[in-house]
Amino acid sequence: MAADNTTTTTSLMTIRKLGHTEHFSSSRHHLGIYRCVTISVRHLHPSLPQNTQISPSFFAALASIVKDQPILRVGITGEDSSNAHWTHIPQIDLRDHVSVELVPCETVQEYEDKIAEHQGWEHDQKWQNIETRSPWRIIILRPSSNNESVLKEFSGQEDVFFSFHHSLMDGTGGREFHEMLLSALATHQNQDKDLSTVLSFPEPPSLPEPLEAAVNFSLSWRFMLGILWDHFGPRFLKPKPQPVWNAKPINFALPYKTHIKPIDISPETLSVLLDACRKHSVTLTALLHSLVLTSLAKRLSSSPTESPAFLSGTPISLRPYLTQKPAEQDKPSASPPLRCLVSTCIHQFSPKTVSALRAPNADINALIWENAGQAKKDLATKLALTPKDDITAMLKFISDWIDFWRRRDGTPRRESWEISNIGVLKSVDTTNSPRATRMLFSNGAMVAGPPIGVDVASVKGSKLTVSLSWQDKAVDEELIEQLRSDLRGYAEKLAETGSSFV
Repeated sequence: MAADNTTTTTSLMTIRKLGHTEHFSSSRHHLGIYRCVTISVRHLHPSLPQNTQISPSFFAALASIVKDQPILRVGITGEDSSNAHWTHIPQIDLRDHVSVELVPCETVQEYEDKIAEHQGWEHDQKWQNIETRSPWRIIILRPSSNNESVLKEFSGQEDVFFSFHHSLMDGTGGREFHEMLLSALATHQNQDKDLSTVLSFPEPPSLPEPLEAAVNFSLSWRFMLGILWDHFGPRFLKPKPQPVWNAKPINFALPYKTHIKPIDISPETLSVLLDACRKHSVTLTALLHSLVLTSLAKRLSSSPTESPAFLSGTPISLRPYLTQKPAEQDKPSASPPLRCLVSTCIHQFSPKTVSALRAPNADINALIWENAGQAKKDLATKLALTPKDDITAMLKFISDWIDFWRRRDGTPRRESWEISNIGVLKSVDTTNSPRATRMLFSNGAMVAGPPIGVDVASVKGSKLTVSLSWQDKAVDEELIEQLRSDLRGYAEKLAETGSSFV
């Protein structure tokens, strides 16, 4: 058996070493502390069989994307080191990456609950044999019921789950994949005969360069020394850090189980929210930071000494800062290359800010917009500075990623929550091909990161969905339910009154 494994390993053709952000994710996957990103999109078909059959048009559409996107036909070797490499996979059978499951349900809510449960299940799976099988998959769920009213409600509907190793791409890339799939399904809608699901790629693909080579980062000495001092400076020489609420400390021993709680916002309510954001010159993401802050500040007010302040993060796309390379111009692709191009912006909410929300006579509506304005200012400042002094450029100084993560086991988490917004899915609007009606985006449990994930996605002309995610036993479920109730309530109250959240 050992001889066979050696033969398989040595026969692998490597393409290039993973970049710093790619190593960031590959090492987390190896340790099992972050496993995948999942984006599911609800498709509405003109006609859809209630069975587990995958249509020839779906395989044809998917084949066209895999041929066009090199990151979907590579593997990873050496995840247990800081020397991981992409591997060439010369043959891919799409049947290894796609499956269909029927979901028994007697009510609409039962089906929705099972969709959320399955989204969490997706996050909990570790990728197997990733040296020779590209770490992405599609699972399609279709409702099955003996209840005629449920079948009528779900007529022509299925939920398409796309899960992927974070080294392959980021959330925006996952949304772009779904857009490519919808477009390809429209193109291949008349595919009426079976075709081979086995794709051959004798030559290794030309992968996009890693993030650090794609963006022209620059670091000032002041910024670098500040980061190094923060991480390695003696504690007795530094002021005591401001305590923030961060749930329970990082604990690698906790079972890796992700919980997902979605919040659907109707198109009508979303329109009111966006109008209010424009009126107050803030973004929806900034408003959501403020609403999460308001909820947690109030819900945790019984123990203010344990939650005097909060710290949150916003992943930001670095696509606007790409520097075009001549090699990329020579090899045009039918679609932008799927890849991971993300950094982060940090927001600090001081004890003064939190105390103001907890005051008995607080003007909550005014404070919500004030704090949303601060979050918007944080983002504007960060974007104006990027790509100078970006923390992503400091990843090159980490020589041992496995050791880096293991040293964090048992330490306090830095942030209280993270809000990731992948924007709007552009759905294809045709008579004979699927169109999207809902997009559910979520991060898996972030064992060594924020205890609460707040992930945002919407479909053009349809609803917006906010997903709350957390690791089992890392956060009290009651608190998440309260946060979920508050966020839904804030949105509905504003839609009802036009001016008030409470």
